Amino acid sequence: MALRLAIGASRLRLIRQLLTEGVLLAVVGGALGLLIASLGRPLLLSIGGQSIPRADEVVIDTRVLLFTLSLSVIIGLVFSVLPAIQASGLNPNRVLKEGAKSGTSGKSGNRLRGSLIVTQVALALVLTIGAGLLARSFLTLLSVNPGFEPKKVLTFDLFLSPEKFGPQAAGFYRRLTEKLDALPGVDAAGAINALPLSGAEYTWAFFIEGQQTPDKPLGRVDYRVVTPDLFQAIGIPLKRGRIFTKQDSREATPVGVINEAMARRYWPDEDPIGKRFRVQGPINDNPWTTIIGVVGDVKHAGLDQDPAPTIYRPHQQNPRADMTVVMRTQSEPLTLANSARNQAHEMDKDLPISNLREYTYFVSKSVAQRRFAMTLLTGFAALALLLALFGIYGVLSYSVNLRTRELAIRQAMGAQSRDLTALVVRQGMSLVLVGIGIGLGVALALTRLMKTLLFGVSATDPLTFTTIALLLTFVALLACWIPARRATKVDPITALRFE
Repeated sequence: MALRLAIGASRLRLIRQLLTEGVLLAVVGGALGLLIASLGRPLLLSIGGQSIPRADEVVIDTRVLLFTLSLSVIIGLVFSVLPAIQASGLNPNRVLKEGAKSGTSGKSGNRLRGSLIVTQVALALVLTIGAGLLARSFLTLLSVNPGFEPKKVLTFDLFLSPEKFGPQAAGFYRRLTEKLDALPGVDAAGAINALPLSGAEYTWAFFIEGQQTPDKPLGRVDYRVVTPDLFQAIGIPLKRGRIFTKQDSREATPVGVINEAMARRYWPDEDPIGKRFRVQGPINDNPWTTIIGVVGDVKHAGLDQDPAPTIYRPHQQNPRADMTVVMRTQSEPLTLANSARNQAHEMDKDLPISNLREYTYFVSKSVAQRRFAMTLLTGFAALALLLALFGIYGVLSYSVNLRTRELAIRQAMGAQSRDLTALVVRQGMSLVLVGIGIGLGVALALTRLMKTLLFGVSATDPLTFTTIALLLTFVALLACWIPARRATKVDPITALRFE
């Protein structure tokens, strides 16, 4: 730059050259980012498509291209202006007299480069801590016991035509579950009106005998209609009393089963078996129902939601046309999909069957939003770490080049390789530690905003903060060590002769 100025180049000419180079690099980087985005789009949608509204409409179109191009040009201009102005303001006589490296090694340049390292490390730490908290939260969520066993379970939805079946719906589902239960490789088959974690929901107001005025319900409760073998098919354990049998027909005494959450809330100090309740729903026949059993709690709305008080009624006493059939299998569930479909069509060839899939699909879907948030932030954190690694390496490499004369003199005066390595590493790590300190303070403030996204993990979890800080310190140490090692390779005689 000093030579160009000395032979007559104007400041405007140098600024234009550096701006052109900067914009060109930024546009190339933007094009590379666009390529990565294009390749990563299908992967991202496969991970979080279930939780993104209108995910199928997410495309890289002309608007995205124009946005990327505009952003790249703006970034190239903004981050080239300061170096261009600085370079065009050099004193040619001083630079050419003292050596090329002296022209850009002033205190202001050192402060700017140091601030870049501190900023990169702080931002990388904040993003990585956020990703670490989400990852721990997600793993904690997956370890939650849902109250049932979704593995090796096949499910599908049926809706019987009221005109065609009417009151015979109970008999249809009883015969169908018996046929499915008899299939080789099936341990149990049942049906339920709202499968846990499927998104289906039925709640009714209810009364408990002797606990409230006749016209005022106690509240609302989850209402489930099931066939006798549903609890075995889905894996809900019986805690006390009994579950439904074939003898609990429409002509028999109305009976019901409740979950432990309801027993704890409404009969905290007594046995609920034998107590009676009545629901207030959209059907005319709502008799007083006797509790015959208590089953385990099920996380119906989500793994991060507390189980709601739930009432189960036998399908024979409260028949419904729309039900979800559940089959517990001994092998991979989908291998029995055709057999299940054939059994249903044998009973009615026109019967529509929908949502034929493994139960684990619903479990995965219930945590899709959290998985997507974790994946997205983890990706950003990985990029931030990578940028911090390259940034520290680049700045320190540049600093080593500027200090070639100093390092050569130190070696000529007897400094050992380990002394030079320690000098460069100490210079870089001092900035890194400042960045980590600032990043920890910012992370402590910002992660509190993530409370709604976390489950079972504090927003200021000490283990996550400590682990991420140590990880970033190790990455930064590696980035410092590489140029430090190169500094020890300087030949004093060659370097001083060149200077």
